[in-house]
Amino acid sequence: MTETRVRSRLSDRLTSRRGAWISLGLGVLLMVALFGIFGSAEAPSRTGQAPAASEASAVTELMDQFPDSDVQPVLVVAARDDGGDLTSADLTALEGLIPVLDEQASDDVSGPAVSDDGKAAVLITPITVGADNTETAEVVKALRADIADSAPDGLTLQVTGGPAFGADVASAFDGADFTLLLVTILIVAILLIITYRSPVLWLIPLIVIALADGLAGRVTAAVGSAWGFGFDAGIISVLVFGAGANYALLLISRYREELQNTDDDRRALSVAWRKSVPAILASNVTVVLALITLIFATIPMTRGLGIPAAIGLVIALLAVLFVLPPFLAVCGRRVFWPFVPRPGQIRQRRSAWRSIA
Repeated sequence: MTETRVRSRLSDRLTSRRGAWISLGLGVLLMVALFGIFGSAEAPSRTGQAPAASEASAVTELMDQFPDSDVQPVLVVAARDDGGDLTSADLTALEGLIPVLDEQASDDVSGPAVSDDGKAAVLITPITVGADNTETAEVVKALRADIADSAPDGLTLQVTGGPAFGADVASAFDGADFTLLLVTILIVAILLIITYRSPVLWLIPLIVIALADGLAGRVTAAVGSAWGFGFDAGIISVLVFGAGANYALLLISRYREELQNTDDDRRALSVAWRKSVPAILASNVTVVLALITLIFATIPMTRGLGIPAAIGLVIALLAVLFVLPPFLAVCGRRVFWPFVPRPGQIRQRRSAWRSIA
């Protein structure tokens, strides 16, 4: 059986009256099953910014061999709210803060040490740091909460030092993945609305791509955990949404063209699927192969991104090729409302939309 005939039979099954419902149901069931299987997977933390053979990694390994290598000092800096010199009462109040700091400290708290100009004082608080900045951030957060509840009147207390700086860097990315995903969805939605000029059609590919992104996030987390890959999940989402929207545009644009040649919308969708598959596959395979080459990168974070990103794009491909077509087939031609393409329509050779395209 030739490749063309196989594609023809498959596309007809995906878009037929009964086959569309069966295909859509099977696709949804498979996604739900995979969500259940990989739902609890968590990707490993993003560590290892330096190559294993680098001097920085060698120094880190040597430092871990020292006693109490996991203990680092946090500095609690105090200054008066009015900017004046610290009084003896202020220093006494800071000394009274030491028992509060001891709750998070792993060793004796020293200080307060007063600056030469008398305007600031420092309490040095050793803490046990975590395996990464995210874990350390929890300790620093608890320390800051304790200080805020017990801060002396008239004094401003701020926490700094190496562990606190690392915690602040980690917290700077809190919510970044959600923000990145939200902005990506909005951009894709706007582009789809502008492209299709329909208040309905843009929702269909967006729903399919969103499901693919959710599934890709869980599968890649499981792969990352199993193989020890550290990567940024936000980048995976951007790739899935970007590539998925591109594949959907290729399919739906060809579908619109075929609707202008026949009254049978299922036949038009079947032809569009067969004609657009080569371009979609070529686009996907090119990017997937390029991403796989990242396994040769020396930086762990970069190397860890390649395989999960490639898996995410494959999931986007499968969703667009096998879930989106039956979804469109079930909805029919009317999904293009209010500009429903029909055979015999008069096409303007140089319309505004054709010029933009």
